[in-house]
Amino acid sequence: MSSEPRTQPTPTSQQAVSRAVVREVRPDDVDELHSLLCGCFPDFLRDQRRWVAGWRWQYWDNPFRAGRPAGWVWTDGGRIVGHLGAVYVPLQVNGRPTTGAIGADYAVAQDAAAQGGIFVALELAQAFFTGIGECLAMATTANEKTGAIFTRFGAQPVPSTREFWRARATLGHLVRFCWGAQNHRLTRRALSGSVGRVAIPLIGACCRALVHRPAIPIPAGCSLETTVPQHAGDLGRLCEQAAANSTQPGPGEAIIWRADVANAYLDWRYLQHPERDNIRALVVRNTDGEVIGAAFVFLETNGTRSMAYVEDLVSLAGRTDVVRTLLCAALALACDHHVDYLVTMTGRRSIRHVYWELGFENRARSAPAAVIHASALGPDPSNAQIEFWHGVMF
Repeated sequence: MSSEPRTQPTPTSQQAVSRAVVREVRPDDVDELHSLLCGCFPDFLRDQRRWVAGWRWQYWDNPFRAGRPAGWVWTDGGRIVGHLGAVYVPLQVNGRPTTGAIGADYAVAQDAAAQGGIFVALELAQAFFTGIGECLAMATTANEKTGAIFTRFGAQPVPSTREFWRARATLGHLVRFCWGAQNHRLTRRALSGSVGRVAIPLIGACCRALVHRPAIPIPAGCSLETTVPQHAGDLGRLCEQAAANSTQPGPGEAIIWRADVANAYLDWRYLQHPERDNIRALVVRNTDGEVIGAAFVFLETNGTRSMAYVEDLVSLAGRTDVVRTLLCAALALACDHHVDYLVTMTGRRSIRHVYWELGFENRARSAPAAVIHASALGPDPSNAQIEFWHGVMF
């Protein structure tokens, strides 16, 4: 009789598939999902209480879901080993309202990935693209793998969303921002490159010693408010005007894809957000008290990292001066809350030069963040004009 130990037969691919089930996610999956996502993403939010509140708001309390699935899970023997969520948001595509479905929290457990993770990922994507119905499919925090898989189902990466901008939240950089916003070209040139890396900290040290804080440049006759979202007032008219103007700019500059930042979206995205106490609204008004620009900034702390994100920025067409004011105010807010960096996406191409003027660092993700179904991107998806802010990055 053999003395060799007996080993359990390795299941064939067909046997493994027969145990696996793709189903819609359920509210009672919450604990297992958090464990899966923590195991897949090193920087994932470990505070389960905070994450659960955000998960419920993002998926289940989303007014744009309208009874649709909140996502799909792949289970193997009853254990969740894969997940792809669906976050529904209102969009304007070529000036027409539609509902988008963002594939979010896309993850496959490491042991499942080692045994055929691409198959699991493809099955989840198939469920997502089929199950969202008439909604526009997309991802907004894509990596290379997500982009490759979504491309198989007719989506296309948007190259411009690989770019983002950041600025250190220091007094020296705030001085640089405010001087840059006032169009001091010689100053901007002098404070760029290696000279700036030495001069900006020295300027900040001098300002601290003199207890001096630079004034945020505000357009003549206008006022700036920093408040919480629930006190920002009705921004619906500004958003409607901005949306109308974005589809009728100069030739070749029409924005064909953007979030429909109307009151219903703002109410859910900011007023109902479980961490709304960490969100600030920056509002610029003209002499008549009308809102001509607004931005929402999220102050996030995750472990030892603290950041401020420009979630959305809305301004009337041609008011680049208002954009400068809002970005300077955002950095001042970041400084007041002692975060490490202010971070923003480009938003729209027409204001890209402003980031250079103010002194942001130009950075790049490993892959474009936005991967959108090609039906929404026109004949040249790689050059599509979209308005893309951090607020739609789920």
